[in-house]
Amino acid sequence: DPGTTADIMQARAIAGGLAEFGIGPARWSAAYDHQAAAVVLRVDTPRGLYALAIPAPGQPFPVRHRGERIGALDCRRTYGTADSYTAAHFAAFLRDRAALDIPGRDACPTPQNMV
Repeated sequence: DPGTTADIMQARAIAGGLAEFGIGPARWSAAYDHQAAAVVLRVDTPRGLYALAIPAPGQPFPVRHRGERIGALDCRRTYGTADSYTAAHFAAFLRDRAALDIPGRDACPTPQNMV
């Protein structure tokens, strides 16, 4: 199915953007999920698997945890939405639920660590 193939490619592109936040290929997978009826990007975190569903164009990206929809990203799937932007929103979503620690992102500069 060409639509599913395109969705898997987008899920992998979003996952590539997660590398900036310490989520490497060993911690994610992308596949069609029959329960969600969509391609999902699953990310393994200390709090379990989180799944980002690839929605129809124009729709927000829903997030599932333990089989339940727990919210959606603050961005929609549009031609103008970069995959790296979606990855940053997904990383922030995980961080806000204590499922992802982003080292150095919350640190305040001090005279010791300023250049």
